[in-house]
Amino acid sequence: MLQSDPDERLIYLACQHIFRGPNSQVRKFKTVKGLIKQNKLALTDILREYNIDRTSKVAKKLLAEEVFDSTLQAKIRFPELFDVSPAQSAEREASEAEAAREEANTVRGISDSQPSTEMVIVSHAEVESERTFGGNQLIPASCPEQETNTTLAIPSLYPVYINYRCQHLVLTTIQELLEESCFEFGQLHFPHLLTTKGWDCPEAVELTEWTKILSPNSTPPLNNLTPVDEFIGLLRELRHSAVHRLRKTAAGVERLAENAQLFLEALEDSTRSEKVESLRRELRTVIEELQRNKDLLEKRLVAQLKEIQKRRSELDVWEKNAREGMTREDLQCSKDIGELLESVVRRVKSKDPKAAESEPSVPDVSSDSLDSSDSEEEFLDAVLMTPQI
Repeated sequence: MLQSDPDERLIYLACQHIFRGPNSQVRKFKTVKGLIKQNKLALTDILREYNIDRTSKVAKKLLAEEVFDSTLQAKIRFPELFDVSPAQSAEREASEAEAAREEANTVRGISDSQPSTEMVIVSHAEVESERTFGGNQLIPASCPEQETNTTLAIPSLYPVYINYRCQHLVLTTIQELLEESCFEFGQLHFPHLLTTKGWDCPEAVELTEWTKILSPNSTPPLNNLTPVDEFIGLLRELRHSAVHRLRKTAAGVERLAENAQLFLEALEDSTRSEKVESLRRELRTVIEELQRNKDLLEKRLVAQLKEIQKRRSELDVWEKNAREGMTREDLQCSKDIGELLESVVRRVKSKDPKAAESEPSVPDVSSDSLDSSDSEEEFLDAVLMTPQI
């Protein structure tokens, strides 16, 4: 009988964590099989159904077609694995908005603790989130894939964050570019101020100091910089996030990078603006990869929980049948023994005592009546190994 080929989607879901990074470049069947053997414990269900050779064959095919190279390639191949329901989208937007509000409140607290000459930070994310979600009112979280009456508890992987080390490197790099650009702008338009202050290099002036100098009342006005208050506020947010090691969502980091790019364009610093733009493009690529990976992980968890629920239901039925079977057999045994006893009583009543004694009596169900080769443990093992569903 010919066996059907393994479902490529199942193999991808099961092996996605194995063939990532350098392992995504593996192409030899022997190496693929070796990696699957190393992870056989995590692949127990797949290997039980398809065996290691058939699983390795499909994994090698997916590797050759570069499906494991990125979640973008996987999404092109298996779009259904990355589907997001409207309820999931609403929940994620709410979590991102809530994180943005918390970040804005933290930055505002830092700003309020500064001297009174500091301007109040107006966070664009906070304004947008309040406009969209109405203050603290959030869309209720709901569970994806609710095809049954049983709700699956899916922990959310949102909002999206990038590794903090990477976040800090991105923000400090942008901060350095901004400070260099501001210093060059100052050298061009108000060199006397730099000389008076003793600022002879970009490192001598902190970004927040430039936000005071480049205020709405400063001259010359910045090129196409509107609204100035919001730009200044976001520059300070970037500085506070870098200096005070504030955790930002990936969307928050991208927003700060976008603001920095626009600010550099306002300073007519095309060189540094292009650098930040390039950084933003890479950041957007990383964020999209993270989002697709989270979608995939949540989808896989849903599938796993459904299978667990199915098996749990089968075990519940097995347990119920086992309990009912014990009670039923006990009642049947009692009935059978009772009938035998009744027949003995009737014989006793109908015959003389000496004749009754020679008749067969109730059978003695003892260990001697059992085959000596069948031990109690073997009997129990046989019962437990036979699902009665």
